[in-house]
Amino acid sequence: MWSITSAAKEKFRKCHLLPIHESDEDWERSLQEAEEEGEDLIGRLKVELEEVKQELVQVLPSHFIPYVENGTLNQPTLPKNVREDYLRWISKCTKEFEQVLDVALEHTKQAVTFLPPAVQDVFMESLHDATIERIVRDDDTLHLYVNTDGGFSTKSLIHFMFEGVTSEETDTPIKIGQWFIYDELQKTADGFTFRVLFECPEAEWTINAKHIDAEYFYRPKPYTKLRDEEMLEETSLAEYAAMLNRENRYWFITPDVECVITSLSEKIAIENGSIELGQTEFVVTLGNDRYSYPLDQYNPIQFIYTDVYEDPYAHFNEPVPVDELEAAALGDDLELQARAWNTMYAYPSELKDIINTVLGKIEMTDENEMMLSVLVSHFYTEGILTEPMINKFRTVMD
Repeated sequence: MWSITSAAKEKFRKCHLLPIHESDEDWERSLQEAEEEGEDLIGRLKVELEEVKQELVQVLPSHFIPYVENGTLNQPTLPKNVREDYLRWISKCTKEFEQVLDVALEHTKQAVTFLPPAVQDVFMESLHDATIERIVRDDDTLHLYVNTDGGFSTKSLIHFMFEGVTSEETDTPIKIGQWFIYDELQKTADGFTFRVLFECPEAEWTINAKHIDAEYFYRPKPYTKLRDEEMLEETSLAEYAAMLNRENRYWFITPDVECVITSLSEKIAIENGSIELGQTEFVVTLGNDRYSYPLDQYNPIQFIYTDVYEDPYAHFNEPVPVDELEAAALGDDLELQARAWNTMYAYPSELKDIINTVLGKIEMTDENEMMLSVLVSHFYTEGILTEPMINKFRTVMD
């Protein structure tokens, strides 16, 4: 029995169609800000309710319907007891879906123990927000290439091999570029079954196979640095190749081919083929097959991968000397600032005096609120915050 389903995902979405203010204080603050900015907050909320009304009533308990019909469910005039009941209902829906995801994760953890180490490595990290890069069907083997650049995995490209596929089920044709939202792997009597829920467009895909294997690749370290500095488009293929670590192995993997790179000297050479870089396109030739990629759509740099992981952010973990911590954490050098906070995060007990001093001087803004919420919650859990700091950051810790 599946835990993740399109129906469960859809119910969760509909339960969160209409967020409301949680307290009288929230309402007072929002109304005051709207008045200062000349915004018709009440009118905007009426429009928002009308936009979601039809879908919301499909999942909403019946005793809330009158407040939808009279348009007060997301208004300050909603009775406090109704507001609290509605918030409890949303919280209950959230917990129910979290339990669904927990069970799916448990199924996956149990199933991967029967599969090769590479598959286990893949599922140790989340596939959420990964996208389909390529699908190849070869007899009863399904090759699924997944790009995780926009996701949460250190692995940049994952190649799943579903061997001995017995069936595929989907409610919508699967397309290149679709986003992974939730996934679940289960062990069956004669193999494995894998389900993914997608966005853009929404779809549910279930693959039944006798065996699953995987291989995965990483972006070379220079790629991340150039991307973060927005220098990828300005870097030539030759310049990029010169930045790569010659001790690593590399692959050239496009939407059509996967080949081993045999040389990074004057130009990139691939096994059993060639790469020709022209003015408007580059061409990959393998035997009698020729694949052309327009340079205004594709950058050849994006197709170079390695099997060695080099942490592009390792330098952020280099500790800052104790006597420089305060200045670094409050300074304008963003890299030094990140290193300082990482140092304090790693050694809260040893650095509690400095931490409280820095927190006392820092001003919370919209830009740093999320970061401070994570850091302060960590320091609070570690029990090193002074009472004034607890009071100062109580709202972000809640």
